[in-house]
Amino acid sequence: MSIVAVIMAGGSGKRFWPLSREDKAKQSLALFSDRTLLGETITRLLPLTDNILVVSSAKQRRHIEADIAAFPGVRAIFEPVGRNTAPCIALALRAIGEFWGGDDRVAVLPADHHIADPEEFRATMTRCLAVLEKHDGIGTIGMRPTYPETGYGYIHIGASLADGVFAVERFEEKPKRERAEEFVRSGRYLWNGGIFLFRASTMRRELKTQVPDIMTAVETLPDPIAVTKEQYGAIRSISIDYAVMEKTALPICCALGDFGWSDVGGWASYRDLLPKDEHGNAIRGPAHLIDCRDNLVVNLTARPIFLLKKQGQLVVATDDALLCADLADHQEVRRVTEYLEKHGLAALL
Repeated sequence: MSIVAVIMAGGSGKRFWPLSREDKAKQSLALFSDRTLLGETITRLLPLTDNILVVSSAKQRRHIEADIAAFPGVRAIFEPVGRNTAPCIALALRAIGEFWGGDDRVAVLPADHHIADPEEFRATMTRCLAVLEKHDGIGTIGMRPTYPETGYGYIHIGASLADGVFAVERFEEKPKRERAEEFVRSGRYLWNGGIFLFRASTMRRELKTQVPDIMTAVETLPDPIAVTKEQYGAIRSISIDYAVMEKTALPICCALGDFGWSDVGGWASYRDLLPKDEHGNAIRGPAHLIDCRDNLVVNLTARPIFLLKKQGQLVVATDDALLCADLADHQEVRRVTEYLEKHGLAALL
């Protein structure tokens, strides 16, 4: 079974500011090891396939190319402007035809997620692809919810198709708290991890059917490897969920993922994944905490940080910026980047 992996490596670099920047989004950060999240994603895929395509933003080209330099054979293309995931996948399909040809199985996945058990991740993908070999359609991977998260989409699963693989009844948008609690109680809903599997010809056909304007625009690009801002900016922006997954008449299957998944969506979820001291403090870099609890300190400088009698604080230090905030407000970090834009501090973005 020939597989091409498409790694979507976009992002604006706002949630993890000041570590991340416009030209260095979360996937280019080494948060858990010496490798960046993109490097970890590529490493996780290599036992399955050598055919790997990274799709990223032109703004992030320097860091993306530095990341993939350690992996000979990994290809990359760069979007001059962001147009969401449906045009991204359409462009990737054009590039796959240029680089590898054939009607390969394609796995599309984010570059910046954390997977604790890579072997089980690969086994889950293999189970889903095996079902798609028998029933042409689209596959995805969902994670069993451990709490009523309102920031994720959900997948309503139906009948069992194979061990750990289910038919998809429908996709649910990010719910309100009460609805999310119902999903968790039912046991029939999974978190949508943004991973898609399909045969290349299947997705080309669906894109032509559901969003013909996008597929026509991408298919008529003179060179899918070197797209101009004018060419790509004229294409409609829409997610693959809205464009295809919620409208297709094709059967969709979902493999249950139990491999320690996190989308690392912000500083709080990052702290959850790090080792902590006996007081719940997670520390990276030189720092000393005195009578402190449940803090996250990330220090990339040589200057030590000292905290005294603090609880639930976020402190992030780089050579050119220092962020201090309540950890509970971690989702509002983008307000800092908005402030930088408005007050002539774009050099720090």
